[in-house]
Amino acid sequence: MRTHAVFLRLDGRACVVVGGDGMAESKVHACLRAGAAVTVVAPTLTACLDSLARERRIRHVARVYRAGDLAGATLAYAAVTDAPAIAALRDEAARERVLLNVVDRPDACDFFAPAVVARGDLQVAIGTGGTSPGLASALRRDLEGQLGPEYGPFVAILGAVRRHLAADPRRSTVMDALLASPLLDVVRRGACDEADRLLGGLVGDGCTLARLGVSLEAGA
Repeated sequence: MRTHAVFLRLDGRACVVVGGDGMAESKVHACLRAGAAVTVVAPTLTACLDSLARERRIRHVARVYRAGDLAGATLAYAAVTDAPAIAALRDEAARERVLLNVVDRPDACDFFAPAVVARGDLQVAIGTGGTSPGLASALRRDLEGQLGPEYGPFVAILGAVRRHLAADPRRSTVMDALLASPLLDVVRRGACDEADRLLGGLVGDGCTLARLGVSLEAGA
């Protein structure tokens, strides 16, 4: 199935999850990590979702899905198996222009949720067009072993330097030099002083981790 791979910005946007089981819980967490305002429509919730609702981190509508529940949403996930409910969800999503994913029903999806390896701002998404989520998960596990936690602060440093040199004509050259340098290994070892010396030499202007606002603790 042909798809177009994108990363959606959901910060502050409304997302709806229909269903309250473990699969729905994973979709809620994914939306929350992206900063979305999440509403869960379900008669009952997992213990974790119930806790999120009581903490007011999500809004809980304690009933089955009804027409109108997707109004105003950017995207929606549905962990349901009832055919009439799926048909109603598809109709409303099309009418309201909401991107819809129905778990384990590729034919009812506007998009597919990829298997994701996340290291801070670094995200590697793996998709199979809905044909084999198991393969995507297996590849994710392989990549998790290759992309250690050091990639989180490493990407944070690169982003901070890029912002620091926003108006500097050397920016592209400096970024290439950082990528070609031992910086990733330095971050992996948690060697803060060595990182500061490397940054000062390549970026200049007294550039240090403290000045960039980056900690290496996650990669130590």
